[in-house]
Amino acid sequence: MKYEIKTKKLPKSEVEIEVSLPADLLNSARQKAINLFSSSLEIDGFRKGHVPEKVVIEKVGDDRLLDEAADILLKEHFPKIIVQENFDIIGQPKISITKLALENPVEFKAIFAVMPVFELPDYREIASNINAKPASAEATASEKEVDEVLLQIRKNKAHMDWSHSAKATRDEHNNLVHDHPDFDKEENLPPLDDVLAQAAGSFKNLAELKEKIKENIISEKKYRNAEKKRAAIMDELVKKTKIELPEILVTSETEKSLAQMKDEIERMGGNFANYLTNAKKSEDDLKKDLRESSEKKAKIQLVFNKIAVAENLEPNKEILENEVKEIMQHYPGASETNARVYVSTILMNQEVLKLLESQNG
Repeated sequence: MKYEIKTKKLPKSEVEIEVSLPADLLNSARQKAINLFSSSLEIDGFRKGHVPEKVVIEKVGDDRLLDEAADILLKEHFPKIIVQENFDIIGQPKISITKLALENPVEFKAIFAVMPVFELPDYREIASNINAKPASAEATASEKEVDEVLLQIRKNKAHMDWSHSAKATRDEHNNLVHDHPDFDKEENLPPLDDVLAQAAGSFKNLAELKEKIKENIISEKKYRNAEKKRAAIMDELVKKTKIELPEILVTSETEKSLAQMKDEIERMGGNFANYLTNAKKSEDDLKKDLRESSEKKAKIQLVFNKIAVAENLEPNKEILENEVKEIMQHYPGASETNARVYVSTILMNQEVLKLLESQNG
């Protein structure tokens, strides 16, 4: 059937619709409700599933039957209305019945967020221009930087040797008492030689350790330079894309950030409630603090999704299946659908970033 609806666009990519369904549909849905109650009610003197209609109505009541009928109507017809109007809904709609009476049309109102419509900027040109800029820091490793790492390795080795030695003392709770020597003094540190290098890992000698440290410093600097360019590309994409963000997406990103914060605090042995107390903030205060970054994350995700569609990008299927399988093994009670969406999003974002980083200025 063709549905007659009134549509009103609301701020923040929300839509309000008003719908009137014919009275005969309500009568039909009421009969379905009676049949449902008849099959589930247990009443003395009647076999389950064979309770007469009159008894069902007396037992359940007209109001409850009408409510159940309205629920049946909405479940059947609301999805069809969404298809008819081609609404790309995100999140759960808020639906309210505005008129419900037998022999009358059923009227209801629904408010929901839709995927915002927006134009992509020239993302290839944006990426190309940023990639063409020289890195903010040269990816080299100076002797001073290598020496600083070597010094830290010597301090760590000295502390480890001390903690395993007979000189180390412990309190009544078996915790180390930190009465160790001053490891900032040269005389309390192990010599910088091949023995130290071999103890620090699978290195043949000090020269090999120094070379590995140098490689790691350069690799870390290259990574940081790449991260800075990624951030610059994303900042420019956000700046040049006009999107009216649905509130539900911002809320979702805020909740994810808050959950990550809680997880990090607990992994470090802390307590989230204590953290809030020490910070003199409520959870709502934190959500307000996270709002700006959440808006940015939501916006960049929408941009990445649209770039992926425009470029026909897809996640690697083998990696996707392996990652989902691993998640389900670690979290057997998790939703496989949610796990698949989560992994797909991460992999798709990686594909988009590869594309943007490949644009040469």
